[in-house]
Order: sequence, then structure tokens, then C-alpha cells
Amino acid sequence: MNYDVDDLLVFLAVVEAGSFTVGAKRLGIPKASVSRKVSRLEQKLGVTLLERSTRSQNLTEVGTRFLTHCKRIREEIDLADATVSEILHSYKGTIRIGASVTIGQQIIKPVISSFLRKYPDINIELSLANHQVDLIEEGFDLLIRIGDLDDSRLIGKRLGSAQRKFYASPSYLKLNNEPKEIGELCNHHLLLMRMLGSDNKVELISKEKKEIVQLNPRLAVDDFSVVKQATIDGEGIALLPSYMCKKAISNAELINILPKWGMSDIDVYVLYPKHRAKIPKVKAFLNFTTDTFLKKLSR
Repeated sequence: MNYDVDDLLVFLAVVEAGSFTVGAKRLGIPKASVSRKVSRLEQKLGVTLLERSTRSQNLTEVGTRFLTHCKRIREEIDLADATVSEILHSYKGTIRIGASVTIGQQIIKPVISSFLRKYPDINIELSLANHQVDLIEEGFDLLIRIGDLDDSRLIGKRLGSAQRKFYASPSYLKLNNEPKEIGELCNHHLLLMRMLGSDNKVELISKEKKEIVQLNPRLAVDDFSVVKQATIDGEGIALLPSYMCKKAISNAELINILPKWGMSDIDVYVLYPKHRAKIPKVKAFLNFTTDTFLKKLSR
């Protein structure tokens, strides 16, 4: 049976107040509205809940039984309100986050413990995958994604942009002449991220021009971390995000070659449904993510 829950709660308020007049005053609505709501409820149920007279009102037998269920319904509503209030005003619960393998390993992994220590009542489920996922369908609170946005249901907050440059190890360059022009890359072992393109044609840019170059890799893999390690091990020249290589450069493990050339910078975003940003646990991780990427992607 379909009836307005508000009518049910008004009936309960009238009974607890002892009269329509007091009940209306407690609810802050006109007495006529209260009477109309209770009458509408009785019509929907097809029974009389309150026997009214000019001086008093009394519950009928069915009204007494119905009142018990009304109280339970109000308790459930109060409990639901309390649950929502707890979510909206406390830093606790589980956050589901999705990111690429590289971002997870290179940016999130080194700092995730500091977030967990700061928020001991927040649990994190972190899923790392290089394929595109549907945030809403798969139940994520946040996604960290590289590249263009294509879902109008989501809010996208730009975290920065990543440079992609050529790198090689000193050991590789000791055995192979360092290329000075991109046309010389065909004479070298190339290590590439497979997602650059199935045909391995890459658009390279410098300040002066752009060129489409066919790169034939000795190693093609869908994980930048593997590409980076192979490069450090002296297996060839790689196109890598610059933020991944800062420490390796300072440790003299990698050298930026062909410094004028690279791929176009690529934007990094955190995506989330608009309403989720109001939840403290999600807002906390949003702020944490923004600060982390600002430091990591700074040049």
C-alpha cells in the first residue's frame, strides 16, 4: 500500500501530543494541515485510527496496533539520519580508489602510509589497473586518471601535467653512441610503454616542430616501472614520465638525452562524483592527493 510517510509521522505526533492542536504546534504547521494528513492516512488504510470528539481523541484498536509500527518506522528514520550524519561529519569508513599501476607505484605507494597514520579510522581499497574503469559502475569514490576526460557525470580536478622525455643509462651510452637527432633512434634499442600506440608511431615535439616517428621497440610492456628498470639496467633508450626519473638522475642511474625532444605533456586528473566531495573521508583524500601530486609533478 502506498501512503506518505510524512502523514504517518504526523499521526504519531498527534497521538504523542494528546491533541491535534498541540501536535500542530510541535510540528510547526497549521492544525488544518495536521487534520488533513491524518484523514488522508485513514482513507488510504481504509480504517479509523483516531475517534475524535470536541473534547478528546482516542485511539481505536487498529490505531493502537498501527501506532506500534509507526514508532518503529520513526526509529529507523532516526537511525538513517544518524548514519548519514556520521558519514558527513566524521573521518571514518572505507574509500575505494582506482589508479594506473605506475601512478600507484610511483606516486601513491611512497606516501600512503602517512595518510593512514593521519586518519586511523579510514580504510583504503586501492585498485591498480592500466585499463579504463567505470567509476560509478564499479563503485569507486575516486579515480586518478591520465589524459582527456570523457564522462560528464564526474567532476575532474586537474592535479598537474607530466612530461615525457627520452632517458638512457650511462652504461648503455658507454657502449652506444648517444643520439643527437631523433632520426638516429632507429639505430638504438628502444624500450616503450605499450599503450603509446599499437603501431608504435609516436608524435614527438620540440619548441620548433613536431614529427611523427616510427619507433620499433626491443621491449614493449604495459608498465612504466618495468620500462624504467630495463633502462637503468642498460637495455636501451626509453620514453618515460619525467617525475619517475628524478631520483634516478640524481643517483646518476639515468641521463636525459635528446633534451629538446619528447612527447606532449599529459594532464593528470582526479575524478569523482560531485556529491562525494562533501563526505569528509573523501575530501580528506582529495586534499591529500592534490598536495602529493603538486609536489611530485613540480618541475
